Order: sequence, then structure tokens, then C-alpha cells
Amino acid sequence: MTSPAGPVPSRDPDDDPKLAVRVTADRILCRSPEHGDRRTKAGILIPATAASADRRGVWLAVTEVGPLVRTVEPGDRALILPDTAIEVDVRGDVFFIVRERDVHAVASEERLAGSTGLYL
Repeated sequence: MTSPAGPVPSRDPDDDPKLAVRVTADRILCRSPEHGDRRTKAGILIPATAASADRRGVWLAVTEVGPLVRTVEPGDRALILPDTAIEVDVRGDVFFIVRERDVHAVASEERLAGSTGLYL
């Protein structure tokens, strides 16, 4: 790539440790769950490597939200289906990016006045 001042060197994002990740539009950045394996109610261990054919939702910790997100805030937990998310690796940590419309439920510390619901 060239500019009027001459060639512009290409930058590798992995070379700059100070780049910040921002999500855009209605996207939500969630941290991957720490545990990979899970157990059934009967105590059977299901390894993380086992492919799941069911549509089991997972709760993820919300770390960042885009400027158009209205109902989710950083620090909340969002219930999503893993097949609706984009899995990304940011410096060795696994995150998911989902659209706000793909969030099925939100768990937060703050409770809205007059609202009822379940508690995790």
C-alpha cells in the first residue's frame, strides 16, 4: 500500500501489545467459560472435545458491548447458543462475539424496580 508520502508499512496487530479491542454496532464480547468439561445430573463426565448435537445454551460473562447495545452491560452474564457466536482468540484467551438479538437471557447484579425473575 502506498500513500503520497511513500509506502506505508503493514502492521501486524500481534506486534503491538497496546491495541484495544472494541466491538461495533450491536455486538457483545463475552469471555469463554473457564471449564471445558461438564457433568450430567447423573455425574457422567462429558469432555469438552465431545461434539454436542443438542442446542444447549451457555452462560458467558459479558466483557464489552458495542455502542448500539441496549439491554446488556459489561459484568452481566448472557445466555447464548454457541452455534450463533463467533469464537475469537485474543492473545491466547478465547472470547465469543454475538449479536444482541442472539442473547436469550441476561443475568445481572442490578435488578430493575418491579421486575421479577429467577436468580442464578
